[in-house]
Amino acid sequence: MDRRQLLAAGVVAGVAAGATVSRADDNEDHDIVGSWFGTVTATNPPLGQFNDLISFHPGGVVMESRRYFVPPPTPFGSLLETTGHGAWQRTGENRFKAFFRFLVQTAADGTPIGTDNIQLSLKLDGNGRTLTGTFQSQIKNTADTVLLTVTGDFTATAITV
Repeated sequence: MDRRQLLAAGVVAGVAAGATVSRADDNEDHDIVGSWFGTVTATNPPLGQFNDLISFHPGGVVMESRRYFVPPPTPFGSLLETTGHGAWQRTGENRFKAFFRFLVQTAADGTPIGTDNIQLSLKLDGNGRTLTGTFQSQIKNTADTVLLTVTGDFTATAITV
């Protein structure tokens, strides 16, 4: 390899290294981007726990789904909820918050109740595979009046190939 080829190879290697750093920096801004398998535990009031699937998309979009049928014990009887849609953002090192909303209706006849408005406060562990945190759920009627507030814990593991 002559001097010119060696210099060209060095420039290519430098550009490639810079691109890698840039991708790493970009990924650092989106540590939670991806899909997660979660467990939601309602502690106040103690309504039990269930599993969910939550995906954090680049640009701050979040989608969450769970089984659509919500059996008692809810103060409203059996419910049906849609998939939740919302937004997320970084709040600190390995810390994030998210907000998403579901449409809620009675399971018996489909009468609209209103919305379930979820706020998550999350911490990502050092290896990037586990989220832990807390949630607050506010069920509001169609006039946007809070009917019920539930708080509890949230944990999730990254879904990987």
